[in-house]
Amino acid sequence: MDLSGKQRFVVPYVDQGKTFWEKLSVLYREHIREVYFPLTGENIGTGRPSLPDKHLTGFLESGIFPVSVLINPLVLPRPVNEISGGIIKKVEYYLKNYNLIGVTLANLALAKIIRKTFPSLELTASTLMEISNEQQLVMIGDVFDRLVPPGRILRDIRTLKMLKKRFKGKIRIMVNEGCLPSCVFRTQHFYEMSNPDIAYPDSLCYELLEEKPWLRLTGGWILPQHLSLIEGLFDEIKLSGRISLQRPERYFRVLESYLFRKALYPHETGGGPASVNVPMDIRTDFFKYTLSCRKNCSSCKFCEDYWKKYKAGHE
Repeated sequence: MDLSGKQRFVVPYVDQGKTFWEKLSVLYREHIREVYFPLTGENIGTGRPSLPDKHLTGFLESGIFPVSVLINPLVLPRPVNEISGGIIKKVEYYLKNYNLIGVTLANLALAKIIRKTFPSLELTASTLMEISNEQQLVMIGDVFDRLVPPGRILRDIRTLKMLKKRFKGKIRIMVNEGCLPSCVFRTQHFYEMSNPDIAYPDSLCYELLEEKPWLRLTGGWILPQHLSLIEGLFDEIKLSGRISLQRPERYFRVLESYLFRKALYPHETGGGPASVNVPMDIRTDFFKYTLSCRKNCSSCKFCEDYWKKYKAGHE
């Protein structure tokens, strides 16, 4: 199924040369709204380890795609009034020299400063803001043009319907992230991934998932073949994968699968280490159930039984 004329895609920068981006443009330019990349040089993390950026300046200077910049650490290292000056200068540089159209943020105070300083830029509320209820929508007001729902509600159709109805801007869903929706390690994990002193941060949920592997089925992902189940509740699709999609062949395969609604196994989407890590078929009836279940995992065995049935057939 071709999405032409429907949802637009927001895709990650990966450190590939000009040929890669030219090919992407030739094939799918009409479907790609922007390419996002992390803010550099201000010692502000983005919830991911430092990534290769050998080709970043060349890509930005090429203007092949419009771009947006991520300034969305889970916690800023200093008060906003102490660090906003440097951030403003960097955004101004990007705006003057590159095809910058937007900024993704996780701090409301910083977003207000950028909105006032650069009214032409479109601002996106990061998934890390965890916007999931009407009180939060009142708090952010009209500062943001777009909102990325958190992974913990991406499989909650009631809440998605509320956001789509109440939020005045566009809803952008991140479809291939595999984090556990209510992970108890979340804050520390994002801190460690953003810390430049920790080159290779560990996956803190590894032991938990060894003990309860079925929790992988609850992650914040939606497969291409199941997007129809939430049709009408989103306007744009965002692919994560600044680390996992660095190989061009995988990047193209994941993008094409979501673009044309080609079926994928969950381990093929480019999600992180908490994603389903085996070639498990996810039936439509199973996924549909998880969109409306009460998330009462302590008393419900639906996902656990599904995992056990798969393992029993592959031992």
